[in-house]
Amino acid sequence: MPLNSSLNEDCGKVLYLVPTPPWNWNDLHKGMRRAALQLPQAGEPVEMVLDLRQAGKLPAGAFGHIRSLGVALHPRMRNRLLVIGLEPTIAGMIGGADGNYSDGRRLLRFVDDETAATAVLVQWRLETGDAT
Repeated sequence: MPLNSSLNEDCGKVLYLVPTPPWNWNDLHKGMRRAALQLPQAGEPVEMVLDLRQAGKLPAGAFGHIRSLGVALHPRMRNRLLVIGLEPTIAGMIGGADGNYSDGRRLLRFVDDETAATAVLVQWRLETGDAT
């Protein structure tokens, strides 16, 4: 399967998505929707993390597809996505040179590794009052 997904509760409820070669954007979008549909309707909010470190070369159309991510796919999700391992040059070309991309509808945060991702997830939980 080109997209592995898992629900992790180490830092709140986090849906991790990891594309593995060979994959394409259609695989990713469908897999994200399928993973979101597995979530129960009620419960605490769920953050979404896309880990590209094992993804290999990004398929064509990366700029447009990455910009389209981050919209809530489920009532428990927010309009934001944490992306691990996107090359800084690509993030910069889509407007995320400072590690953030927002178009008013969604927020994408770009980090290099798991440590930085955990820090962002903790920050988000504190900002939204989800920390326990």
